[in-house]
Amino acid sequence: MTELTETLPRKRPFRMLRDNPVTLKELRSRMRGRRAFVVLTVYLVVMSLLIALIYLAYASAANQAYGPDPRQAGKVVFGAVIGVQVFLVTFIAPAFTAGAITGEKERQTFDLLRTTLLPANWFVIGKLLSSLSYVFLLIIAAIPLQSIAFLLGGLSVEELVISQILIVIGAITFAMYGLFCSAHLRSTLAASVTTFGGAIFWTLGMPILVFMFTGFIGPIFFSTSAISWAGEAALALGALLLGSTNLPASLIVSEVFLLEENTLFFYKENFSGHQVWLFSPWMLTIPLYLLAAWILYRLTIRKVRKIAEK
Repeated sequence: MTELTETLPRKRPFRMLRDNPVTLKELRSRMRGRRAFVVLTVYLVVMSLLIALIYLAYASAANQAYGPDPRQAGKVVFGAVIGVQVFLVTFIAPAFTAGAITGEKERQTFDLLRTTLLPANWFVIGKLLSSLSYVFLLIIAAIPLQSIAFLLGGLSVEELVISQILIVIGAITFAMYGLFCSAHLRSTLAASVTTFGGAIFWTLGMPILVFMFTGFIGPIFFSTSAISWAGEAALALGALLLGSTNLPASLIVSEVFLLEENTLFFYKENFSGHQVWLFSPWMLTIPLYLLAAWILYRLTIRKVRKIAEK
């Protein structure tokens, strides 16, 4: 039976996504209830009210002399929607997966699932897709609201596409992290606390620590010796590398590069007469987050197989 369960998904790999019984069961149980539609409605109402408040604030300021540029209002609307989506993928997406496996353990149904012919990778992918499907629904439902920024101006198609790609990849990575915690911990409470703690630390704690470290060590470093152009370039590249590991920072810095340098990819920066190519952080964020999601996926599958062998 072990050989069958391990070779089954290799024959038809797309069946793992299309005909996964775990995904179908989870989606039916979630979408048949009233809760899914209530959450979606409340989510869109809150987003609409937020955009309406921003537009009313812009309209009231525009009646005054030297009122704001409509493109600024478009940028603010776009930034507000992206901010809500970042919060969604950082904290809501892993909340759906934090109890996916521990819930089966607590209901004493995990052993029954693992004694079937369902392979471990089908089980993990099924839990991941069932959770991400609803998160993707919330993300897609907010795209028409972002189109209001096109009416006001100041937003390009490239910005919208890149931001949505980063949001989707961030949702996959954070959801996979929640599933990883759910596989390695015994209770849903412990998995939820670990998941939210890790998300808060990586999203908010890391930038705070970096700023504190820079504030303490920066004056000492720059006052004791004159830094060369290579050192300045290395610091700039290091800052971009750190920014690429943080989803909100990557979105903000990439937007700043687009506004200040008018580029989505690379640009030249002058360091003491030397030209150095710098990159927009989103270009590195995508492969880093995909790699992290893949590592978490493999570790989760390994843990599920070990649990089944006990």
